[in-house]
Amino acid sequence: MKPSRRAAPTSSALDLADPLWGPACRDAPAEGHPIANAVCRGLADGRSVVFAGGKIEALVRAEGAVLSTSSASVTEYGVAQVRRGLEIRGLRVLHVVFAPAAPRALLLAWVRLENSGSEPLALEYTETWDVPAGVYATASSACERRFGGHVFALADCAMVARAEPPAQPPARGLALDLLLALPPGARRHLAFAYVAVTEEDDPGRLVRAFRGEVGTTLERIGRSGLDVAAYRAAGRYTS
Repeated sequence: MKPSRRAAPTSSALDLADPLWGPACRDAPAEGHPIANAVCRGLADGRSVVFAGGKIEALVRAEGAVLSTSSASVTEYGVAQVRRGLEIRGLRVLHVVFAPAAPRALLLAWVRLENSGSEPLALEYTETWDVPAGVYATASSACERRFGGHVFALADCAMVARAEPPAQPPARGLALDLLLALPPGARRHLAFAYVAVTEEDDPGRLVRAFRGEVGTTLERIGRSGLDVAAYRAAGRYTS
């Protein structure tokens, strides 16, 4: 078996635009682009997306290469969201992290995987959130760390959850893994939640509120009519 190699960003015409998600631009302020609602706040720039002190990233292994959102081909910034695109040999990945319109203490991700080639693709997908080390625990399709009176939880938020924590716990942070086959011409969507609450709160309740609704929640922001400049001036999304 050939070792995996990290794929270099391409200069493709990868299109991240979707009218259902609202407008977007490709420049970020020096201080970062806010991904925020009334009760939570993340920041994005061309290098990373950070929430609650940890970077949110995705890794996709396919055809002996590794794609990472930390080296996205294209990055765009929209209302309460950041879109990062990756592409290699017929595989297109669109990773959108956003704050829901409702004032809830979590960010959500909507991921689109597309095989534009003529051969099936076998993928290994990993979603990570590099939160501080703490007491680690897992549940079905979810994992969490407890640190300093807070709970940081990463969960598969799709209607049918399939991602699972790795067999070997990470030294720090949180991760969920998923294996899937992508036929030629096929698209698949994944959904994740990143929850940061106090120990008195129930992260599972927040995840359940959005399970199967992540794509619709993103479209609700697109229907707000806000432009990116007005959103940045406010510094957060308010429904």
